[in-house]
Amino acid sequence: MDLRHQLKQFSKKNIVLLQGPVGNFFHKISKCLVESAESNVYKINFNGGDFFFYPFKSINYRGNIAHLEEFYRDTFREKNIQVVIMFNDCRKIHEIAVKVAKEMGIEIWIFEEGYIRPNFITFEKDGVNANSTLPRDKSFYLNSHLKKFESKMFPSTFSKMAFSAFLYWLFAFLLGWYFDNSTHHRSLKLFDFLPWILSLCRKHKYKFTEKSLNAKILSLKQKYFLAILQVHNDTQISHHYNKTIERFIEETILSFANHAKAKSYLVFKHHPMDRGYKNYAKLIEDLSLKFNVEGRILYVHDLHLPTLLVNARGCVVVNSTVGLSALHHNCPLKVVGKAFYDIEGLTYQGDLHSFWKKCRTYKPIPILQTRFRNYVICKTQINGSFWNTSNIC
Repeated sequence: MDLRHQLKQFSKKNIVLLQGPVGNFFHKISKCLVESAESNVYKINFNGGDFFFYPFKSINYRGNIAHLEEFYRDTFREKNIQVVIMFNDCRKIHEIAVKVAKEMGIEIWIFEEGYIRPNFITFEKDGVNANSTLPRDKSFYLNSHLKKFESKMFPSTFSKMAFSAFLYWLFAFLLGWYFDNSTHHRSLKLFDFLPWILSLCRKHKYKFTEKSLNAKILSLKQKYFLAILQVHNDTQISHHYNKTIERFIEETILSFANHAKAKSYLVFKHHPMDRGYKNYAKLIEDLSLKFNVEGRILYVHDLHLPTLLVNARGCVVVNSTVGLSALHHNCPLKVVGKAFYDIEGLTYQGDLHSFWKKCRTYKPIPILQTRFRNYVICKTQINGSFWNTSNIC
């Protein structure tokens, strides 16, 4: 899906942009909307980070959550807003906007990290992730004949993303006296940049301390199951799982201990964006001892994910987009949260207890996986990057 083409559907409409991904992405698309679609674009800033990346021709909301619904209604009515665009639909400030927009008959469009990674970002109408309006019926996709999209490759943008995140935090903190930072979905306090420094230190540390562990896991071809950990405070967890990562770890280990074959292993893969915030080594060690599976539960941080998926007997996720990668690599998949891709014929539909022994008899239906992937790319994915905007518009 081409973003420039998508934006033309908003021709001459009144549009409001809420919070976007950290960086100048929303500033970039606002120029596209004005120049290519002749739209009237308004931007609402909620903190100094928003303001830094979009300082001009914007509206600064300085109130608290309690008065936000009234502010939206007044602003949408005053500006005659026809379209509201945001990044992620589960942030509190965006949930309120979605509620008001639906009541006022305003179109809602949401950007999100790419369902298909790398080289894609998500742009969907009405909802993303578990709120997506994508069909959940396998027959729909089996009858779909969209051709494979030939995507362009993009260089790694992690350094740009990290620097943008630092600038966002810095100016949110510096302008905290002007805005009410409590409206933000995460803390914007003085030392909140420290986990990023810790993450970098741990990344280099694990290259050495986990070297032998990585080699061991790679030698266990088809003898291990892979469990994917997500960012602990991600809205995917808080809104579409309603349990903690710690609870996911405990329930997965307990089920594995009671129902998996005695010679199999369970590998937990940490999320790279959570490296500086959480370390579950002690928890996993304690639970392994408690449930008598010590030595069979492994915990890794930076091992190559596609390699892990190819060599795994099966994969367990809450609702991570890694699930789509597992399907792509023909790895049997069990979803324990809510996910738009948890569809019969793609994922294991039995309970987790039976997955450990039955997963090898159930793999994604190849033609269904191919047509589902093609449909998702053509209908919801934009070939591009939030932090490499040269080819966006």
